[in-house]
Amino acid sequence: MLGLAVGLLIGGPLPIVLLIVAGVLLGHQVDGLHVLPGTEKAPPPTPSRVSQDTAAQRHFARHLCALFIEVARADGELVRDEVRVVREYFAERLRYGPEALELVRRFLKEHLARPPSLEDSTAACRDELGVPARLLLLDALYVLALVDGQLHRAEQDTLRRVADGLGLNEEQLRSVTARHFGDGEVHYTRLGLTPDASDTDVKSAYRRLAAMHHPDRVAQLGPGAVEQASRRFQEIREAYEKIRGLRGT
Repeated sequence: MLGLAVGLLIGGPLPIVLLIVAGVLLGHQVDGLHVLPGTEKAPPPTPSRVSQDTAAQRHFARHLCALFIEVARADGELVRDEVRVVREYFAERLRYGPEALELVRRFLKEHLARPPSLEDSTAACRDELGVPARLLLLDALYVLALVDGQLHRAEQDTLRRVADGLGLNEEQLRSVTARHFGDGEVHYTRLGLTPDASDTDVKSAYRRLAAMHHPDRVAQLGPGAVEQASRRFQEIREAYEKIRGLRGT
């Protein structure tokens, strides 16, 4: 605009054209000197970089699917609700799109037919994920294991192996289990214990109380007594299972 204004003052078509061109070139240089940090346009991803990102995503998804399959198979075959949990993890937490989710479905099918090594999969995730992401992964695995409302011994053992393989310490493990089982205070109270009781104390208390309150011991007193004993026995058993889940044992 300045070039045009000066050209009009001088007069003549040639000066006008030359001064407009000079103004455009000068303005471009000024804009380049005053560009704000962070506003530069990022260069488009190269085909090789896109290829590397896709390969990394495939590699990561494969190992994650392996861990989900291991936990799901711990108490039997993979069921519909467990598939839903896996899909939600990839779709909602990892923001996978339709094509990537189709890849996840293929990996799940592949691992069901030929389960991979749990150690290899946890090692791969440990190497590729930071601690916060590993904690989110373990939390998702607990959600998967609790789909049926309870944590079976085989699932506990598998989750413990996963936590160890992911390189998580006891404090980090309990930060995840506490989300699903609470602080355990009421469960310890039902066994006559406090949270600082050892694993041996917990097991001993459970066995003692379970034997004491077994319904068969009061069968001679009639159906009412058996019903009350059954409720108490179930409370003791649930408290013990909750504590084991909280401790990851």
